[in-house]
Amino acid sequence: MSWSRRQRRKNDFLFAAAAAGIRLGLALPRAWLGPTGAWLGLAAYAALGRARRATIDNLSLVHPELDEAECRARARATFRALGRNLTDTLALLDPKEDPARSLSVSVSSELVLSDALAKGRGVIYFTCHLGPWERMAALLATRGFPITTVVRESYDPRFHALVYERLRTHRNVQMIYRADPSAPIAIVRALRRGRVLGLLMDMPGSIATQGVRWLGLPSRMPVGAARLALRLRSPIVVGTPAPHRTGLEIRIANLPSEDLEPGQRGEAELNQRIADALSDRIRLLPTHWPWMHPTFVATSHAD
Repeated sequence: MSWSRRQRRKNDFLFAAAAAGIRLGLALPRAWLGPTGAWLGLAAYAALGRARRATIDNLSLVHPELDEAECRARARATFRALGRNLTDTLALLDPKEDPARSLSVSVSSELVLSDALAKGRGVIYFTCHLGPWERMAALLATRGFPITTVVRESYDPRFHALVYERLRTHRNVQMIYRADPSAPIAIVRALRRGRVLGLLMDMPGSIATQGVRWLGLPSRMPVGAARLALRLRSPIVVGTPAPHRTGLEIRIANLPSEDLEPGQRGEAELNQRIADALSDRIRLLPTHWPWMHPTFVATSHAD
């Protein structure tokens, strides 16, 4: 990637600031991480006007029953929760950090995933940017599940060594970079080797998408994952952090697809089932999802 001199200076500053922030965060007592993250979230709410407005607008679209004041209150709560999730994720950069410190996984969810793996065709694990999703992958890997995730490359390669390698590779979470020309082959190989393939289905970016209803509103979702699932007949699960009486836990459930055939109609139906399942998870943990993303804005991506 070629940067202009101005872009390089800006990116150098951002990288240095991120590195310093990570060092500072890792030096803090773990008990301070939550309050620090909440404070950072509120600071972002005050400073990032466009993101604040987008959050309020999206909340009002999904929840027309809320007035302006209620939407603003929920938006502030969202920024606080996202800030806490950020500092919680950064704690994973410490190799001594236990992924189970702030997230659990039930025996029933582990059994769902184990039973799906036992079929011998790998497992496609649909999820979204809800709560501490990076900690979810690390915790499942700690439990012995062979986790592979499809990830988007950072605009700055230096972040791979600083953050992504330490968050994922060092915790036995394998990565497939989405823009890599060999990614489709690597994805199929991962499933044929009996791995759990984690796919984030919200915020698709520039890849091909298909229309769905997300949180009850028209939106778009990647189409390739449903096509892959129906062609390979790999078991499908939906897994996200979810509320629990002691905090957050990973909740994994099977997503039926045996009645669907490969092709446009089957892919559309499966994508809607995925969207419905993930929308239900967001409704259970609404302030832990990034509402500032333009999820409900029409896109020009091809079906």
